[in-house]
Amino acid sequence: MAREFLVDALGERVRVTVEGMPDSDAGRLEDQWRRLSTAGEATSALTVAGSPGIGAEVTGRDLDEVAVALRRAINLRAIEATRGELLVLHAAGLADPATGDVIALVGPSGAGKSTAAATLGTALGYVSDETVAVTPGGDVLAFPQPLAFKLPGGGKRVQGPDELGLLRAGPRVRLSCVALLDRTDVVTVPEVESVGLGEVVADLVGQINYFDALPRPLSALDALVRRCGGVHVIRYREAADLLGPVRALLGATAGAPLYSRVEADDAVALDSGAAVLAGGRITVLTPLSALLWGLLVVPQPLSRLVAAAEREFGPAPDGGGEAAVRAVLGELADAGLVRPPRSGRHRARD
Repeated sequence: MAREFLVDALGERVRVTVEGMPDSDAGRLEDQWRRLSTAGEATSALTVAGSPGIGAEVTGRDLDEVAVALRRAINLRAIEATRGELLVLHAAGLADPATGDVIALVGPSGAGKSTAAATLGTALGYVSDETVAVTPGGDVLAFPQPLAFKLPGGGKRVQGPDELGLLRAGPRVRLSCVALLDRTDVVTVPEVESVGLGEVVADLVGQINYFDALPRPLSALDALVRRCGGVHVIRYREAADLLGPVRALLGATAGAPLYSRVEADDAVALDSGAAVLAGGRITVLTPLSALLWGLLVVPQPLSRLVAAAEREFGPAPDGGGEAAVRAVLGELADAGLVRPPRSGRHRARD
């Protein structure tokens, strides 16, 4: 008897029909996709069979091969469904359970994304091990698909997040950090280096699905990286060693007071900054104030603003970067363009 289940693949509702397989194997396939189970009308369909047959898009010689092929097919449906609309990173996604802040661990096949997701996902919320989809506003669409691991003798084995005991991400998650994974036997403890987009643009673009289909894709990537305060390159040997650095990156802004900006009526870029019209008043921004005002399209803590300013303009003399940024933020607040941090805890999604 055929078994059917419906999977929500980033908005693409895929009806999976399993035929010609033992009921126990069909049940395992359904369990692997339990976190993405949905109801209602399907928008597309996949037929799964334990051996090649007419009309079966997904087949394999055994359960492992079928599970790997089904995972690939559903992932492709999800990526196709978001083409030209969302920035989709080839990355593992993990979320701080308390705040919903997400780190995207970006890397090609072999970088250790699935192992990292499985290892860290017992302490952090599991978002995805393959596909991190980000809206223009920075929200992440969770896609907790099954994970695939290489077997010693070749091939792969698929396991669902529930089987692995991975934590669930919160109801709303937002991209906070972008990190490039660089797995190497050279280092004994993880090393984290923060860089600007220019240093890693080719590496990032190579790990974005249908990058050219996005409207103004380089601008979209630049905005994402700026919101995240740059890119972090993590050189590591073992996935278990990543928990400390990842928690540190996610926790860098946890509970920190956030600056936010007042939306302007109009703004134009100038050779040496920008001009902003707000509340009937025109304010001419210096290069630093223009950078800070642009970053504050999403509320940011002071630490990230200082780091971004130093990446753009270099370290301030005598370590005065924080004081300089504070002073500029004060001027922007006096001009009615920036809101200082509220008293108490404030999150960007409140």
